[in-house]
Amino acid sequence: MTYALLTARDHPRFVEGTDDPRLAEADGPAALLDVDSDVADSGAPPLGECISAPCRPLAYREIGGEWTEVGFEAADHWKQMGPDLRSRLVADHLATLDVAEFKQATNGGSASIITNNWVYSGQPRIYRVAGALRDFVTVFGQLARA
Repeated sequence: MTYALLTARDHPRFVEGTDDPRLAEADGPAALLDVDSDVADSGAPPLGECISAPCRPLAYREIGGEWTEVGFEAADHWKQMGPDLRSRLVADHLATLDVAEFKQATNGGSASIITNNWVYSGQPRIYRVAGALRDFVTVFGQLARA
């Protein structure tokens, strides 16, 4: 794994892993990602590249909060989204998704199955991210606006 630490005040940088002391120093907002080898080969990836490339989120830290692990399901959903959808959610964590976008993010998951990472309303259904996925997306948005 290649770990990248994204924080509001520093440039993205590679860290040694979850025990790296720089994680404790990152007071939030911050995110820890597993970056793909092509992204890692270009040096510490900028935030935009981590949004457009499917970097796997591992943990996030809200302002003044503790590090929170991103569960495998939320991380899978983030990776399965296309760059446009990831960018839209980073810009607005309350953005709605239609059924087709939901299916893309959940790898073809049934629109009638909701996990801890999604809520829906209306007819036809519209979806919003929820739970740990929403919290991660919110932190990513704060980093993008910093």
